[in-house]
Amino acid sequence: MARVRKSDGRDMSITHISVLKDEAISALSVEAGKKYIDATVGAGGHAAEIVKRGGLVLGIDQDDNALHLAKERLTKEEATGHWQLVHGNFRNIAAIALEQGFTGIDGILFDLGVSSMQLDAPDRGISYRFTDAPLDVRMDTSGGDTAAQLVNRSTESELYDIFSNFGEEQLARPIAHALVRARSVSPISTVGDVVKVITDLVPNEIERYGVLSRVFQGLRIAVNDELGSLKEGLEGAKKVLAPGGKLVVISFHSLEDRIVKLFMKKGGWQILTNHPIRPTEEEAGTNKRSRSAKLRVAIKM
Repeated sequence: MARVRKSDGRDMSITHISVLKDEAISALSVEAGKKYIDATVGAGGHAAEIVKRGGLVLGIDQDDNALHLAKERLTKEEATGHWQLVHGNFRNIAAIALEQGFTGIDGILFDLGVSSMQLDAPDRGISYRFTDAPLDVRMDTSGGDTAAQLVNRSTESELYDIFSNFGEEQLARPIAHALVRARSVSPISTVGDVVKVITDLVPNEIERYGVLSRVFQGLRIAVNDELGSLKEGLEGAKKVLAPGGKLVVISFHSLEDRIVKLFMKKGGWQILTNHPIRPTEEEAGTNKRSRSAKLRVAIKM
């Protein structure tokens, strides 16, 4: 059980389970004294396992709450070896590694999923479940535009592109139109404002949950430039990996997986997963957020 500190200073308990943890650690082939980057360190689940096996770890995350939790876990658990944590976006992984003097990397892990602690934080606006939350959706709350700013300033055509391309939502056009109409009456400022618009469009509750998931995925990807960050992060990883180093990527939707798959096929890699590794039935049953996960592995030639 991990503690997440809310923006008002209160703590709340959230359980976070690392997806495909055993498979990812096995794919990295961790050896004592070798260097590894956890590019999305989160609450530190993967990083702690690497350090326990004697690996030297550089953990990166753009979420300050995540770094706080990772520090707690790495300090309190058996991860007493060498590790360091840095606040940053993994799109800058090469520059961060250089700044930290962390070169000759033997393995890099990207776990691209939104963590349970982020989805379950009622003040982040990342999940459509907390209707009173501000429509923020930023992973790094220290800067950048919020989803509310994006929704209120974008044209109807731009909103359509976000929901269609990033959310893969069939109702992207009527949703974009409805949001533009709604904001002409009152600015969109909370999660509930978006939920109300979609509820009016999709009265069926079961269908509405799927639409909301895809709409908020689209907003999150757009606000955080997740696909652009991934492309740059993969290129940076290739630069800092030593020959023979392992690249391990866990993705959670087709847009991410397609980018990873094509990147590994571009050349310079020995692909070890012609078909991605998926969660076992047991893991998918106990952790529903793992069901869409795909793990791909390649060795730098």
